[in-house]
Amino acid sequence: MHAVQYLALAWLLVQALRAGRLEDRPCLWLAWIEATSYGLLIELLQILLPWRSADLLDAAANALGAAAGVWLGRRPLRRS
Repeated sequence: MHAVQYLALAWLLVQALRAGRLEDRPCLWLAWIEATSYGLLIELLQILLPWRSADLLDAAANALGAAAGVWLGRRPLRRS
């Protein structure tokens, strides 16, 4: 579930950054860094909550899902 959610997040970030006229290569890296950092932040914040637990495997799944989303978003959408 983590990978799918972060795939979608990273794909959307790629599209948003590209719409902002950012060049492709920096756009892809920035989208992956933002999605992965967000996932890591969420996992770290869960340490502070007694009813939640942080998991390194969840953070890894977030990063892999973000990489897949960036990979899928590397080609611009076609406009009709």
